[in-house]
Amino acid sequence: MIRKWLLVNALTICLIVGWSFYQGSDSYYILSAKIISQVAFVLFLVNINMYFVLLLIRKGKDRTVKVKLAKITKVMMKYHIPIAVTAVVLIVFHAVLMMSIHTLGLQNLKVISGVLAFIVLLILLFSGVLRKLKSSGFRRKFHYRMAFIFFGFIIVHIFMI
Repeated sequence: MIRKWLLVNALTICLIVGWSFYQGSDSYYILSAKIISQVAFVLFLVNINMYFVLLLIRKGKDRTVKVKLAKITKVMMKYHIPIAVTAVVLIVFHAVLMMSIHTLGLQNLKVISGVLAFIVLLILLFSGVLRKLKSSGFRRKFHYRMAFIFFGFIIVHIFMI
């Protein structure tokens, strides 16, 4: 199960990097912005995978695997917020670079999908702050649902032509 999960993550990253190279770049600024966004995506993927690790701990049958995953989770949860903040800074930097290059504004579907993804990211961050202040079942579920919605918006944004 864990091998399949890691394989899906690796294939997702390879697919996104391959798609980026397939599209090409007009300038080094665009290439830099794409690389920055890919690093941010990997950081976001690390954070969203925490959900799956916790799910495996809850639903898994093998106790030794559950114990190992619990130890990994204990370490990784300390870095959840710093990883998220780093990813957000990179996303903002990517957005600033791309908007300075593409002056078309909201006439481009790629820009519109990016703006919508950024709005969902703001809601995700707000839900994370609420969860940090007072954790409840509703806030936990809302936070991870927003993470998956953001993931969907990012996938649409990446593969928008």
